[in-house]
Amino acid sequence: MLTWFLPLALAAAFAPETAPDCMCVTVALEAQAQEQPASRTKKDDTRTDKNRDPLSWQHGDRFRLAVDGSLEEDVQGSYDGSEARGLTRFSLERNRIGVQGVAFTHIEFEVAREVETRDVETGLREKTAWRDANVNLAYLKSAQVQAGRFKVPFGLDALTSEVRNDFVYRSLGADYLAPGRDAGVMLHGRLFDRVLHYSTGWFHGDGEHARSSKLLGGTKTFALRLTGSPFRRVHAGGLDDLEFGAAVTASDVSDEDARPQGLRGRTVLTEDTFFHSVYVNGQRRRIGTDVSWKDGPASIRAEYIRVSDERLRQGYADEDLAAARYRSWYVGGTYVLTGEKKRRPIRPRHDFGRGGFGALEAVARYEHIWFDSAGGAGEPLRNPRAEAILSSGDRLFTVGLNWILNRYVTLKFNSIRESVSDPEANPSPDRGVFWNRVLRFQLAL
Repeated sequence: MLTWFLPLALAAAFAPETAPDCMCVTVALEAQAQEQPASRTKKDDTRTDKNRDPLSWQHGDRFRLAVDGSLEEDVQGSYDGSEARGLTRFSLERNRIGVQGVAFTHIEFEVAREVETRDVETGLREKTAWRDANVNLAYLKSAQVQAGRFKVPFGLDALTSEVRNDFVYRSLGADYLAPGRDAGVMLHGRLFDRVLHYSTGWFHGDGEHARSSKLLGGTKTFALRLTGSPFRRVHAGGLDDLEFGAAVTASDVSDEDARPQGLRGRTVLTEDTFFHSVYVNGQRRRIGTDVSWKDGPASIRAEYIRVSDERLRQGYADEDLAAARYRSWYVGGTYVLTGEKKRRPIRPRHDFGRGGFGALEAVARYEHIWFDSAGGAGEPLRNPRAEAILSSGDRLFTVGLNWILNRYVTLKFNSIRESVSDPEANPSPDRGVFWNRVLRFQLAL
């Protein structure tokens, strides 16, 4: 399965500092064509020196093609008995390959897919292994149009690429409450010298995170996200990279399927379900706010997400019930111990094996996710048609260390303290607090 990927990965990991001239494909007869950076800024703080990338090909500023891929292998452990419930000690978390590039200066494209991906409920292959397949028309920086399959613009943590995330895993809110990818069209751009960024679009569904072998997910999703960096132009000391964000989505959810279609909650590593879906019908609304700051080797991020599902005619007498409500928040921080400036990804001053040690980064995050109903008469129950839903949640505290050997290879160690509030849903043998441990080998092109 990996025979086609490993040669590319090894070539990238051990390539010389400057790519040889033969790696650049030049269509026109020029003595030495100088490469120009692609016009598109990819994801979160991905300013990279493409002139040193041995897996990219470029002709002036009219055409550029780059191979993009990642491989992630985990060594993991959790509470006693977790392996008997399906947790494997070694896990191939990601095996992805793709290309991205620019054609005719202003037409940007991206295609990426998983080589192997399975549904955690059934163990079968997911319906689609395609992750990104989209085109972006970037004729105007203030009004770009993107179409295809890509991430719905909602959630700071969800929109950060996993290989550029500070932690082994995203927050549970990003994995279970934020939409994720879907097919749609989006208008986006930056205004006022990059002080304000907007993204708004329409999507066929409400993201892959709301779908599974049992969940159909919502349909006809409208999304809007705004981010602002108020101090970017005034250059206030230490506040240049302070950014605030807010987002909303609205989707339709239906009770046509006989199974409950509400969102669910699962533990981070073992994926034990601590909140099961409830019956919903009507509109699904998401609201999210976030803040991100970095200065020198330090960074802080925080985010809050609230989702509500209407439950029209979902009572036993066909009456309306109080809306199902799902909420999450987290606050996290990082510090680069070796002194490099905080970026995503971090670039070591001196690569490991080339006269240096690489870069070391300490990380910590506290998060809480919980599910209940917005009111409802009577005693709260676990029943999926209960008037008042019994609250169930999960609290996690993560500490870790990232060792960035070079621009391609990173080792991440996370220790995660987890506590499920509902004793009947707590998967640990003593129904109390349990610890997860995971060591991730990450190779990203």
